[in-house]
Amino acid sequence: MTAGASLGALTLQAARHFADRVCLRYGDRSWTFAEFSAQARSIAAGLAHRLEPGSRVGLFMANRPEYLLLQLAIELAGLVRVPLNMRFTAHEVATIVEDCDARAVFFDGSTRDRASALAARLTRIWWCRVDGDEALGGDPWHRAAQADGAPRDGVALDALCSINYTSGTSGRPKGVMLTHRNWLSVCRNMLADRDMRHDDVVAHIGPLTHASGTYFVPWFLRGACNVIVEGAAIEGLLETIGRERVSVFTCVPTALTRIVNHPDLERHDLSSLRAIGYGAEPIPYNTLEKALERFGPVLTQNYGLTEAMMTVATLRPAEHFVSDAATGRRVPRVGSIGRPYTFVEVVLRDGNGERVPEGEVGEITIRSDHVMQGYWNRPEETAKVLRDGWLWTGDLARCDEQGFITLAGRSKDMLICGGFNIYPAEVEAVLTSHPRVLEAAVVGTPDPDWGEIAVAFVTALPGTALSAEELRSHCKPVLGMKTPRAFRLVDALPKNANGKVDKPKLNAAAARMEECGDV
Repeated sequence: MTAGASLGALTLQAARHFADRVCLRYGDRSWTFAEFSAQARSIAAGLAHRLEPGSRVGLFMANRPEYLLLQLAIELAGLVRVPLNMRFTAHEVATIVEDCDARAVFFDGSTRDRASALAARLTRIWWCRVDGDEALGGDPWHRAAQADGAPRDGVALDALCSINYTSGTSGRPKGVMLTHRNWLSVCRNMLADRDMRHDDVVAHIGPLTHASGTYFVPWFLRGACNVIVEGAAIEGLLETIGRERVSVFTCVPTALTRIVNHPDLERHDLSSLRAIGYGAEPIPYNTLEKALERFGPVLTQNYGLTEAMMTVATLRPAEHFVSDAATGRRVPRVGSIGRPYTFVEVVLRDGNGERVPEGEVGEITIRSDHVMQGYWNRPEETAKVLRDGWLWTGDLARCDEQGFITLAGRSKDMLICGGFNIYPAEVEAVLTSHPRVLEAAVVGTPDPDWGEIAVAFVTALPGTALSAEELRSHCKPVLGMKTPRAFRLVDALPKNANGKVDKPKLNAAAARMEECGDV
């Protein structure tokens, strides 16, 4: 990449190179690279006229083209992007915009109710709707956020580019500070190690406020076409793949589970697909097995976290299989997040900071140019995780002699039952290898005899039945004393705004089970 060039500058460079190609589709609307960049520059000029450099700008909307236009425009204007998941409550949005002292929030019809309620209280913020003439406390979008002229020049690589808030499952959400240099490194990592092609048609179903929006830029730099799936539903994705001849999509394992178990999957034309990316949480064994059987070796696992955005380790398509020592058959490599990206160092460490031996569990620590600068206004929290140039992630894993990393879970989720360490991810992998299990999640709860015990929440495949005794018999030969002491069969696992399993809710449910004597 050009030395000293910001990601925004490189995006405009790519737009000139691929000017007449279509870069974005949404329903019956489309933009060429030239049209997209021109509109983004116009928005950037309007924002630069209205807001001081470094002002924080919230994006609170559903997946739509305006989000991506604003994403680029905010970078070009020297402002700071603050993504806000459209599923956030008014309380969650207020917590974030007050924490970062946001000066503007862009919203749409899907978030209007919460934006309107907040605008009456947070009057110092400019609230602007992007899909209509309404503006709360200011001029409408088409008048206030677009202008003739050029955006600001010379955005510094080490200037703050975004504040991405953690989910807040462990308390008040923390704002992860990422500079333009950090984001440049994220794209470099993807372009170096991921199979991204200029003729790809990339479908987006996950929130653009999270991973999906991150994938947009490197494929844009390649000259590919991005398609936003309206409504982001699985049925919409399957129809879009056939209609637009989609070659790539990325999703969380929860979405992939719904895809491979979709009752009408076979009636859709999916022949154009050449690659599927997944990540953000462990994938159920049955989902991985079905996806490999249905789509072939086209899956890529991606591991990252907000503090080291997206690109820490990846498991390539051919690496999804391993030879079974007993039978010699090729079987799925379950639980692995692959090996580090080319420009990323990963070391597994014990509590003293020493590298653990191969095969033993240690905390993932990362050193790379894409690691965050710290948490916004949280120096003490920053000092806990950034030590001597390394990011301590809180994720536990093992590494084999070939360098493949397998997650064991979060350090705070590890259980100690009768003196033995139990890692929920390992138990979940065994549970989801049962042929009738759709999803499973394991949490711990205090126990007077064992200290802690594992409680498994399990959902069965549609139209099938399971029993606790059947699950216990399935786990016991593999897990021994690590077998969950209690099983709760549920219709569905709770999910948070990002589509991940909501472990705090399950922890609360396990606590209620204990109070009722059900464990």
